[in-house]
Amino acid sequence: MKTQRIEDILQSFYEISGMDVAIVNNKNKIIARRYSGALYCSNIHKSQKCMDICLESDKCSLAKAYELKDLYVYKCPFGIYEALMPINKNDEIVAYVFVGMGIEDNEESIAELMKNALDISPNLNKAQLEKSIADLPRYSKEKLEAFAALLPLISEYIETNNLLSDTDMTIGQLIKTYVKNNLSQKITLSDLSWSLHCSTVTLTEHFKNEYGMTIMEYVMKKRMEKARRLLLNSELSIHEIAEECGFSDNEYFSRCFKDFHSVPPTTWKKTQRNER
Repeated sequence: MKTQRIEDILQSFYEISGMDVAIVNNKNKIIARRYSGALYCSNIHKSQKCMDICLESDKCSLAKAYELKDLYVYKCPFGIYEALMPINKNDEIVAYVFVGMGIEDNEESIAELMKNALDISPNLNKAQLEKSIADLPRYSKEKLEAFAALLPLISEYIETNNLLSDTDMTIGQLIKTYVKNNLSQKITLSDLSWSLHCSTVTLTEHFKNEYGMTIMEYVMKKRMEKARRLLLNSELSIHEIAEECGFSDNEYFSRCFKDFHSVPPTTWKKTQRNER
């Protein structure tokens, strides 16, 4: 992982917003973080019940962001606004930008934080809670929305500049990266094994467990996706498209395409363009 560049991005966002910000992986493990150390969270986490509720909220929020595949802004069970924005690599979510955004700048939000904490854990120190709530960052609704709108841009920058290293990826995700980078070439299990330093058995088992298909089924799926894009959006010949998609033989490409789409590539192209 290109740690310094990610740390610089988080630091810049923190300086602009004053919000806690982190990059977390799919298991909610922090990869990088700029954290002011919210006293409110520290205080409520003295209660195991509150801690358990926070951990369950984190788990559910990650699941929701994964389901949406997009920005997810929500309130934690105690009343603090938080946000998650997925970071993708080769069409797979590999991490998230997480922001602890603070609260709306009104008395209702302050009362909500106090009430929720004491309802769940009445033994918490009320004076300490009041002080820690006073230290929380407060924003207008418009500012909260504006800062949330920056998260997709941060995610896109991390994706585009490949700032998350291969060490943050599963074997299945590494295989997808290899396929993406070599789609116009011949791809064999032996080549994958040599490139990723894993046995072919390990590669095939991990990929099948992660994605429910074989590696070669995935390769064909991606070749066909690329073929469709080129048929629709380019003026390349069938021979040129076949080569771009890793097929050295036109007839084999046409047979594979027909097996996949029930019609030859020329027929598919004509039909799709007529429907536009």
